[in-house]
Amino acid sequence: MDCVAGTDDEHQPDGLAGGVEPRIPGIAAAVVTVGHAASGRAGARPHQSPWAAMESYTSLIRRHTPLRALRLPMTTGDPAAVAARIGALAPRVAVAFVTGLNAEDSSRIKGEVAARGGPLVLTELDTATAALAATTISTLRRRGIAPRSGRVVVTRPEAAPLLGATLVRCGIGQVTNWRTGDAQAFPLRRLMEGHDALIDLAGAAADTDAPGRTVRPPADPHELGRLVLPGLIGALCGHDASGVSAEVLAAAARALALTTPPGQVLPGPDDGLVPRAIAREVGRVLAPPADRSRHP
Repeated sequence: MDCVAGTDDEHQPDGLAGGVEPRIPGIAAAVVTVGHAASGRAGARPHQSPWAAMESYTSLIRRHTPLRALRLPMTTGDPAAVAARIGALAPRVAVAFVTGLNAEDSSRIKGEVAARGGPLVLTELDTATAALAATTISTLRRRGIAPRSGRVVVTRPEAAPLLGATLVRCGIGQVTNWRTGDAQAFPLRRLMEGHDALIDLAGAAADTDAPGRTVRPPADPHELGRLVLPGLIGALCGHDASGVSAEVLAAAARALALTTPPGQVLPGPDDGLVPRAIAREVGRVLAPPADRSRHP
């Protein structure tokens, strides 16, 4: 996988849904936005349109990395069609950042694009997973609990399949999965009597179940994605990564937690230290073993 650096924006027509992407030399990353998801499959964006989020992500890549970025809006949510379009971007595009997908479609598209020999696929769900893990670390620390001693409950874990493994890679001592079918035997409020933090992906927790220690994903995933994307995509491309693993996401989460000011659960969106910190931590994970030994 080749990553081509560039410093100038491309003043060319952007890729159109269902059309042919422009032949722009030097493109290394693509922001692929599935607008179909805004109608409900992967959750609505009440604060901005999916196209506004696409523009924001593209701007972040251009501002914080040496990569050139292609915007590719798609109005179909069919995973096979999305995978085919992304696969066709190779070899010029090294990494495709895909937004507007639920967990099931994200996994399917990653697999199909890899089978086609297409670009590495990084999804908005991946960036949200790293940010949720970082928020959990900060939530524990605010309560004086070291991550290794932390006991965390995750509701509806299938909504973020890599979250549990990412938390473990972050050093969280215990991760317990909970689904709505467990409510009768294990009510959340009672379960939280023996746990330290709750990540409520199901939206099932009452305010009284774990007050002050409940982590909820925002209605707009862009709020989390914008923190993680620049540093993560730069590191993935710079180290010729072949996939996005829980270990990679944990590195991004640790960097976020380390750059979070006291009293907050995440850094501010304009903190320029964050992309560099994430790129550095993820780079250490992706570096060859010989390089890791020189940079413990």
